[in-house]
Amino acid sequence: MKQKDKKKTKRWTERIKNIHLPDPDILDEVKEKSKYKTARVSTKANQSCKEGLQLVQGRIMEIKSNYHYIVEINGILETAKLSGRLKQFLYQSHTIAAIGDFVAVDISNSTDKRIEKIIPRRNALIRYGTGSFQKEIILAANVDQVIITSSWRKPRFKAGLIDRYLCIVTIQKLKPVIVINKIDLLEDEQELEAQTAYYKTMGYPLVCTSTVNGTGMQELMDLLKDKDSVFTGHSGTGKTSLINYLEPSLNLTTAEVSDRNEKGKHTTSQSILIPWSFGGHLLDTPGIKTITLHSEDKEHIPKVFPGFERLYGKCKFNDCRHINEDDCAVLAAVEKGIIPFERYDSYQYLYASL
Repeated sequence: MKQKDKKKTKRWTERIKNIHLPDPDILDEVKEKSKYKTARVSTKANQSCKEGLQLVQGRIMEIKSNYHYIVEINGILETAKLSGRLKQFLYQSHTIAAIGDFVAVDISNSTDKRIEKIIPRRNALIRYGTGSFQKEIILAANVDQVIITSSWRKPRFKAGLIDRYLCIVTIQKLKPVIVINKIDLLEDEQELEAQTAYYKTMGYPLVCTSTVNGTGMQELMDLLKDKDSVFTGHSGTGKTSLINYLEPSLNLTTAEVSDRNEKGKHTTSQSILIPWSFGGHLLDTPGIKTITLHSEDKEHIPKVFPGFERLYGKCKFNDCRHINEDDCAVLAAVEKGIIPFERYDSYQYLYASL
């Protein structure tokens, strides 16, 4: 049997030549050099060479597909596209624009409104993707407070998850509010007090709520009034039920929690910014089952973990990890019972996970 003839391919024999690329900052000023667009840095994204623009300020209220957004301009909701120019820059995040972003919209063409600039954010709630690069995933921008929603039962209250959320919010310089929902399922008042006393002592706003009997709902409404608030937390904790109670006209979809594993189902399918009838805005995000910090945040955890920020400066070493260092103020507080061992155990688990 004859061996099949191998397919002959032409070998490339030319020499590799060095190509000198100019400084990327220079390229940002030369709009004709589009072949170098991938080298452009995002800090120059708001420097436009376009002429004849008629820009007005708006705010992104909802994100649609294919770079389409719902933007509020002078109290009117408009559909706007992202300018192709903004897509040519390198960004640290997966998305260019986020819910809550203030933007400059070109309205010179009444039928084709385009977002030409993203106004620098005052702050942002960010989580990070998995993998080696851990790119940013911006959940919300320009918010006043983060409503960290947990539930007492179904699913069961997990203080470790609250600790993780508080670290994320503190690192990103946002204000946290802890809400423990489904308090109507409470059977032991002392157990609730034992679980929440530490957070109250540390000064975190904490509200226990129930949409069944109305417990704490007025207190929660007072905290939300005239503020832009992000509702976030595990699926199944009742975020959507709380929102429907506070704003019945929304009538958002809810789902039951599984009896087998006490895990909730995602009912919030997309992020959306909605005005409250009593003032302020709501930003409801899809339930996040895995909360991830950036690997570089590990060095911040000993400073921002709930209650540790008061003691960190009293440690002997500036880079104290509160593990086995001498003259550690945190370890001393654990021995004296000032910091419950459960919270210190939660800190160790979180620190090791990074």
